[in-house]
Amino acid sequence: MHLLRPLTYISVLLSAVLIGACSSENDPKNKTDQTTKSSDAVMTELKTKPIQNFPSTPKDAADITLLDEYQEKYDAMNEALEADLEKMDAEGTLTEEIDQQRKRDSIQSALNMLKDLDLKTEQGRYIQGLLYQYWENQAKTFDQKADKSNQDDASLESVRGMSDLLTAEAQLDNWKTKTTK
Repeated sequence: MHLLRPLTYISVLLSAVLIGACSSENDPKNKTDQTTKSSDAVMTELKTKPIQNFPSTPKDAADITLLDEYQEKYDAMNEALEADLEKMDAEGTLTEEIDQQRKRDSIQSALNMLKDLDLKTEQGRYIQGLLYQYWENQAKTFDQKADKSNQDDASLESVRGMSDLLTAEAQLDNWKTKTTK
C-alpha cells in the first residue's frame, strides 16, 4: 500500500507534464499562427488608402504651405523635446514619469497644432483629418500602454493608425506635385 502512494503521485505528475507538453499553447504551429495573425494585423495597419482626387482651387498652395509649416513646427518641437530628454537623462534627472508626460504632451501638442490650422480646401481638410486621426490613435495607444503593464501586442500597438499618417503623407506629396506655388 505504501508503495502505491508514491507511484500514484509520480503518475499524476508525469501525466500533468505530458499533458502540458502536448497542450496547444506549446504547439509550434499555434505560435506560427499567432505570429502570422500579428504580421497580418501589422500589415493591415500599414496599408494606405488610395489617393483621393480633389478639384484644384486657388487656395491649394496656401493650404499646402500651412501643412508644411505644421510639419516643420512639429518636427522642431519634437527635436527639442528629444534633446531635452537626452540632456535630462545624461544629468540623471530623467524619470519614467517625466519621460511619459513629455511624450504625452508632444502628442497633445500635435493635436492642438492641427486644430489650429485654418485650411480652406477640401483636400487640405482631408489631410488634416487623417493626421488628426493618427494623433488621436497615438494618444489612445499611449494611454492604454500607461494603463497596462502587459505589452502583448507591442508590435501592433506601435503601428496602430499608421495608415492614416502614411495616407496623409502620400496625399500631400501627390497634391504638391499637381500644384504650382
